[in-house]
Order: sequence, then structure tokens, then C-alpha cells
Amino acid sequence: MKVKTYKTESLEEGLENIKRDLGHEALILSTRSVKVRPPYGLFKKASWEITAALDDRAQEQTAAPAPRPQAAVRDRRQSEPVASMAATERRYSGAAAAVAPAPERQKVIVQRDARMDDIIGEISDLKKSLRSLSQALPSKSQDFGGGLFAEMVTSGISHELADHLITTAAKGKPTPSELRDRVRRLLSDQLVVAPPAELSAKARIVSVFVGPTGVGKTTTIAKIAGHASIRLKKKVALISTDMFRVGGQEQLSRFGELLGIPAYGCADISTLKSLVASLDDRDLVLIDTAGSSPSDLARLSKLENVISSADAKVHMVMTATTRSEDIAKIVSRFGRFSPASAIITKIDETDAKGSFVGDLLRNELVVSYLTNGQRVPEDLLIPSAPELARFVLPQEPAI
Repeated sequence: MKVKTYKTESLEEGLENIKRDLGHEALILSTRSVKVRPPYGLFKKASWEITAALDDRAQEQTAAPAPRPQAAVRDRRQSEPVASMAATERRYSGAAAAVAPAPERQKVIVQRDARMDDIIGEISDLKKSLRSLSQALPSKSQDFGGGLFAEMVTSGISHELADHLITTAAKGKPTPSELRDRVRRLLSDQLVVAPPAELSAKARIVSVFVGPTGVGKTTTIAKIAGHASIRLKKKVALISTDMFRVGGQEQLSRFGELLGIPAYGCADISTLKSLVASLDDRDLVLIDTAGSSPSDLARLSKLENVISSADAKVHMVMTATTRSEDIAKIVSRFGRFSPASAIITKIDETDAKGSFVGDLLRNELVVSYLTNGQRVPEDLLIPSAPELARFVLPQEPAI
């Protein structure tokens, strides 16, 4: 195979050179725009670098074209470049890698280079990040903004949101402390906190708790049950449908004994609806489920049967220590159950509390409860939006 690279000032010139040297069977491998500095020149000029190839067998099989009258060649060159260049400009205006074929036999086959699309996408993302950073970081003459932006991004807030909040809050040139307070308030406005229906609702509530294995669903249920029963004097019942984990039902039953709350095991999902209906004298029914990996689609399907049988409000339970990438996967897979809210557990096990706040914003989650320890029922928190915003931006910047 014969491979050749051309450097020309225009695509039209490059295509003409390829057709002249390699013929109309040539295959364009890559095309990119580059800038070169001419000899003794001060400024770089835009040019094109085109790599083309011709299969030796195709070259042998292709007969030399018969000579044409000079007038016909001249007429063709007068009309062809206009259409060819117009098509080329349309295709390459977005850095695509395909060239519209010329009419008749003067056709150049173009192979799209996927690497160019990847590089262009990365450059676009980089430009966007740099643009956000340049807009959010004020000049050195202003004694605020830069550190605040870095603090928010480090805490898990997206570049775009941090840029928007700082730009909005910086109007009027507030002092650094005023800017911090403004940004915190604006961030608070972005967060959505659901009222704790299990504790505040006047009507009967049936709630089911779903989430990955090991996130603390059972302990969280016991904490909510303890608050409702001991402090609010509600009539509560517990149901466990955890048939997979060893001791899953026993753990919930033990909590029920300690709190003086009846606990039931439901091994047959077909009877769950009847069990829930039989507890119509209870103000609150809390249903525990087996932990499910987001990748275990079979178990998620079984869990769907539990939720449909219970006809309950769904809470999705996650830990504050879960990586953002895994949070996104959990939200995607458990979203099939249309959870009313998210519960974030184990916030006492991380110093980077702002990270889960960023995850709430990125995944557009409503949060209802936080837990910060193993004590039942004490370690249950009812969050507020200002409190969550302080996890990202404390009253004073972290040292």
C-alpha cells in the first residue's frame, strides 16, 4: 500500500494533489487542520494535513485514463472546485472527517477516523472547564473567588454549578465573607429535602427501603421506627422480606423486641399484600428488603415484585462513602422503583461530607434522612438544605 501525507493551504488543493498523484481510487486516512509558521513570518497560518493511501493492487488494476482535450479539463476545473469546496467546508466546519464525493469518476473515498472525534470531544470539554475556571477566578486585585471555587469543586460540586453560583453571588463586589454566605445560600436553594413523612404524616404510611447490600437499611428502619414509636407514640409494625442474607429477618426481629414493636417475616411475596392489609391498625408499616447489587438484574426484578405487592412509598438507601461513579450506577438501576427520596447513611465515616451533597445535585435526588452512627434510635438526622450546604462550605473555610 502506498501512503502519502500532504500539507496544503486548503482542502481543495490537497484533494487535487491526491487525485493527481494517487488517482480516484485513493483512500483518505485522516485529515486535520494545523497551523504552521511560514519562513520569516511572525504569525502562524492555517493549513491542512491530509494522509491518503492507495492499494498497490488497485493501482495495477486501474488503467491510465485517456487524455482529454485541454478545453474539457479547463472547463471541469472551473466548475468542480466550487461544489467540492462547498461540500468540504460544510463537512469540516464541525471538525468531521468526511468529504463529499466529487461528481462522476473523480471520487475520493474517505474513511472516518474515530480517534479524531475522541480528541475533539476532549478538547471541547477542556475548553469548557477552562472557560468556567477563568470566569470564576477573579483577578488578583480582588481578594475572593478563587479559593472558594476550588473548595467547592474539591467538595464534589461540578465546575459549571460552582461557576454559576460564584458569578451570581459576586455581583456588587461583596467582601469575601459576604460572598461565601451568598454562595452557601444559593447552593442551599439548589438542594431539595423531603419532609420525614414517616414521622410527620397524619395518615397511615407504608414505606419500603431498597438499596445495595451493606448500606444499613435494617438499622435505618429501626431508627425511624424508634423515633416514631418512642418519641411520637405512633403504632408501628416491621416486616422483613430478606430471604437471602443469613440472619436478615432475625436482626429486624431483634430490633422489634428492643423497641417493643411487632416484627414479621414474609417468606412468600404473594402473601405480602395480605400481611400489609392485615396491619391496618398500624400508623406506620416499615418493610425491609434484601440488599441487591445494581448489576444483579434478576434480584432487582424480584425486588420489583415486593414493591408492587406492598404498594408502598420507596426510599433508596446509600452510604456517604460510596464513590460518585457507583452512586450514579445505583441511581440508574434503582430508579426503576421510582423512589420518593434518598437516605444517606454512615456520614460519620467520611470527612468529605460535601461529596455526597454533590452527588445529590448531580443525580437530582431528594433526600429525606441522614444517619451518623449505629445507635438506635439516636443516630438519625432530619436534614435541612442549609445544613447540607454547610457540608460543602462550612462557616469558615477548612484549613
